[in-house]
Amino acid sequence: MFRKNDKDRNLKKIFQWEDYLNWSKMSAEQKVNLKRACLFPLFALIVYNFLSEFTYAILLLVCIYLLIRLRNRRRISK
Repeated sequence: MFRKNDKDRNLKKIFQWEDYLNWSKMSAEQKVNLKRACLFPLFALIVYNFLSEFTYAILLLVCIYLLIRLRNRRRISK
């Protein structure tokens, strides 16, 4: 089931908190991953606020678009 002879394989670390605490020793890829992980909740909050503010307007625009599309299909098929 498990291959024991793959000792030279590089495994990706999942929990890197010890590595994240030392910024100067981090690789460029680790720095980018940390920035993404820290900024994701901010991005999610911005998207949540936008959607909660404009939900009804977005739904109205989608309904109008679908009605126009349905109406155009009926004209073409006749």
